[in-house]
Amino acid sequence: MHKKLTSGLLAAISGLGICLPAQAMEQEDGFQVGNTTISMQGFVKLDAIATRTGSGEFAADELRDLYVPSTTPVGGDDSSESLNMHAKESRFSFRTKTDVGTGTPITGLLEMDFGPGREVLNGTATTNRSSVNLRHAFFQYGNWGFGQTWSTALFGPAMMETLNFFALSEGTPSQRTPQVRYENASWAIGLESPTTTAQLTGTDTSVASLKDDATDSLLPDVVARYSIMDPSYQLAFVGILRQLQVDGSVNNAFSAGPATVDDTELGYGLGAAGNIGLGDETNLKFMVLGGSGVGRYTGLAFTPDVEISDDGSSMNAVDHVGFNIGLAHRLNSQWRTNVGFGMEHADLSGEKLSDSSWSGTANLLYSPVRDLTLGAEIKHGERTLVNGESGSQSRLQFSAKYSFGL
Repeated sequence: MHKKLTSGLLAAISGLGICLPAQAMEQEDGFQVGNTTISMQGFVKLDAIATRTGSGEFAADELRDLYVPSTTPVGGDDSSESLNMHAKESRFSFRTKTDVGTGTPITGLLEMDFGPGREVLNGTATTNRSSVNLRHAFFQYGNWGFGQTWSTALFGPAMMETLNFFALSEGTPSQRTPQVRYENASWAIGLESPTTTAQLTGTDTSVASLKDDATDSLLPDVVARYSIMDPSYQLAFVGILRQLQVDGSVNNAFSAGPATVDDTELGYGLGAAGNIGLGDETNLKFMVLGGSGVGRYTGLAFTPDVEISDDGSSMNAVDHVGFNIGLAHRLNSQWRTNVGFGMEHADLSGEKLSDSSWSGTANLLYSPVRDLTLGAEIKHGERTLVNGESGSQSRLQFSAKYSFGL
């Protein structure tokens, strides 16, 4: 059977990975070209993933590559099992540092990958990949940064180390987006490309919670972050202010038909994230973000920003909260383990829309030498619709990763 992908699903399955935001990465030594130092970094990674769904099949084969909360099948008659091996998470990046004679260099980052969904174009809700390969294209001069990179809402120290393509997924700010960012000491403020994700009340999301992406707003998302960096703990507090605008036709997959909409809503969110040392070998990590009309920001756009009536007569910002929490423990210089839990919950009225999702993750990682990591990870997730129907997916993953230039 031919499996269709819409822009919302393409955004969700696009290549995500675990790395710090561009502004947090240090420039490494490299080779000189004129007044510019260029260095190359990256990794090669093989993943072998055994997946079992409890209630039906995935909407697309690419969804076997990584865990996407909104695409856990619900309400199917049969379970489905598969083994998937791929090296799509492998990536490389170029970093530059240019001496312009002012005492303040210009630094840049250009990063590519071969991530899931590379055969099709991606939407703007999460990663904004141009063509099929672009992850980051970002440069900084002094306090100012320009280009595409992780949203200012993401706080790198709070991310768990997992084999899954995007950490714990639920509760984690997940988009790479074009932006202008200003940073000064503990403060960072970003003006980020606006996208409003929309779902019709009558849409049936049993197969996958597909959404339409609307790029009608004339005002950028404003995202502010205040960070506290201490040797024993790191904390961040985030605020988001958005204009949610849909002007045109919305026609979700598995909905009764299109609705014509011309409406604007206010979106806002507050969040916190942290990495707290619990002794010398253990860290507590957490993220939480909640508000109205900020569903795009966490859980790989699990929740729509707005819910629209089937006749287009009303549009309402969706209240939602996402969070995750976990423990990272170093057993010795070569072995480490991570255990975590994440959840998303939305306040929606459509009976067949996604109400909540949760997942638990545990892994064991081994690095016999500095640049090599071998690991095993188990993950179980469940998605529930507003009417109470639910489905699950379980994943057993083995990975081998060789990092270079780090």
